[in-house]
Amino acid sequence: MLDEFLKNELSFNREAGTYLFYGDDLEKNYRIALEFSAALFSRNIENEDEKSKIKDKTLRNLYSDLMVVDNLNIDTVRDIIKKTYTSSHEGGAKVFILKNIQDIRKESANAMLKIIEEPTRDNFFILISKRLNILSTIKSRSIIYRIRKSTPEELGVDKYVYNFFLGISNDIEEYKEQEIDLMLEKSYKSIAGVLKEYEKEKNIVVKIDLYKCLRNFVQESTSLKKYEKIKFAEDIYSNASKESINLIVDYIINLVKKNKNLKEKLEYKKMLRYPVNMKLLLINLLLSV
Repeated sequence: MLDEFLKNELSFNREAGTYLFYGDDLEKNYRIALEFSAALFSRNIENEDEKSKIKDKTLRNLYSDLMVVDNLNIDTVRDIIKKTYTSSHEGGAKVFILKNIQDIRKESANAMLKIIEEPTRDNFFILISKRLNILSTIKSRSIIYRIRKSTPEELGVDKYVYNFFLGISNDIEEYKEQEIDLMLEKSYKSIAGVLKEYEKEKNIVVKIDLYKCLRNFVQESTSLKKYEKIKFAEDIYSNASKESINLIVDYIINLVKKNKNLKEKLEYKKMLRYPVNMKLLLINLLLSV
């Protein structure tokens, strides 16, 4: 359901626009972006059955005037620019949902600025980011909307389950359909095998095992030798994609939030946005845990 802010935005009946949806739960941000897109597509339609069909197609990313981009590069930006000048397939709005906008490179950002600053009629851009620390040139051209994480009560779970999944609503909803004991530990030494399986199929069962390995590492870290931490870092680097390494770094940092060296660890997280030696970054982070 859309909240009052987004309902008001719809009531303004804008001809075009650029929005920045930000919040820690990226999947929730994306879900709300799809719901808002469906509302934009159907805002001039009165037939409820037709509205329902549009919403269903949009939520499944099957609507012909919706374009979802996971990671922007200069070629994708050029493709988007071309599409803004083509006619709508359905005769209404065209919506471009651009994920991970915080990772956009300057070259791509500069190419995007013109079209998001003054989008042509019936073109809407929804930019998705975890936080507001994105290029100021993009931020200043956007209508900013903060999406808060759902609470444990809203998701129907206790605080342990909520914290285990860092409050990510999609993971929690998928977990609730399973019968998995989160308290049952899994040794950090299993990380290589777990990651190999996770890269094949990113389902919630394997993701839980991955989180368990990371939690076990943090619990055991004070008694581990330096070479054991380095081996753990190398196992991750050898078996994880960049996307998975981002997930792992984020999860580790959330586990050690009360650590007095948290500021240093957050710097490692920022470094992931740039071309860095990923192996060295992992080693340094895990040695500091």
